[in-house]
Amino acid sequence: MAHHHGSSGLVGKLVTELEVNCNADKFYKIFKYHEDVPIAIPHMYTSVKVIEGHGITSGCIKEWGYLYEGKELIVIEKTTYNDETRTICHCVVGGDLVNDYKKFDATLVVNPKPSGHGSIASWTIDYAKINEDSSVPVPYIAFFQLVIEGLNSYLCASD
Repeated sequence: MAHHHGSSGLVGKLVTELEVNCNADKFYKIFKYHEDVPIAIPHMYTSVKVIEGHGITSGCIKEWGYLYEGKELIVIEKTTYNDETRTICHCVVGGDLVNDYKKFDATLVVNPKPSGHGSIASWTIDYAKINEDSSVPVPYIAFFQLVIEGLNSYLCASD
C-alpha cells in the first residue's frame, strides 16, 4: 500500500509496506550483501558495484544499474546500515535521479512479524524535487513494491 505525505509541492515522503514470507534477517542481508540482487531480480536490477569504500560498511558508495519504465538507468548512492533495526538508507548522490531531485533517499526497513513467521518490508522515499516540473516519484514506490515482491519470491524459492 503506497502512502503519500507532502507539505509543499517540492518535498515529500512516500511509503510502501508489504508482508513477506521470508525471515527478516535474510531479506535485509540480500540488500546489505548486494551482489545477489541483480541475480534475484534481473528484470529490475542489471548491475551493482561498489565504487568507494567497502560494500557492507556504512558510508560506501554504490552504483546500481536498473530498469525503469523501459529504460536502463544508473543511480549512484551512499549507503548506510543499521544491523540492529535492519535498516538500509540509500541516499542518491549521482546518476539519473539527480536530474529531477535535489534529495532522493530510499530507506528499506525489515521487521520480523510478531507471529514469528515472515516479516514486513517497507521502503520510504524522502524526496525534494528540483522544481515544480519534476514529478512526484510515485512510480518509484511502485518499483520498490515490485522489488520486495521479487526478492520475496527469490528468497522463498531458495529456502
